[in-house]
Amino acid sequence: MNRFSIRFLILLVAVIGLSACGFKLAGTASLPQELSTMHLSVNGLTEKQQTALRQRLARAGAQFVKRDDAGAVSLTVSYKVLPNRRLVSSASNGKSVERVARSLDFALKSADGVLLAPTKTLFQQRDIQLDDDNLLASDKEQRKVVEDLEQDLFNQLVQQLIRI
Repeated sequence: MNRFSIRFLILLVAVIGLSACGFKLAGTASLPQELSTMHLSVNGLTEKQQTALRQRLARAGAQFVKRDDAGAVSLTVSYKVLPNRRLVSSASNGKSVERVARSLDFALKSADGVLLAPTKTLFQQRDIQLDDDNLLASDKEQRKVVEDLEQDLFNQLVQQLIRI
């Protein structure tokens, strides 16, 4: 056998093995059928955050409709920016450590108004090192951490919805 055939055989065995054990790529989990049609009501989210949340829910199988569509569940989401907390500050090198935290409240109601999931709060936080001598890099790092927190909250929300 030549190298190409051996590589192909190894790849084929790996693919079959992974699919047989139930492996799925991260973010490919699907919402239950009864949650696939939903009305999304948001509070405290920017347009960019709303788009990211809708995309994440759509990847999980959600289709968005207007509030008055029959059979659609109603998902209410509220996003909160919690104040940063300075944990450590060093006067000698101008560095500090801050805790950045965000929370997301959500509730889910059926089409006929029955509460499927009472209001629940999801919480994410990260500690970040900031450099007072390099504010531009610190701001960029903080924005990246906030984006990561938002994505983690949206993923956590989808995982909670899948369990319903």
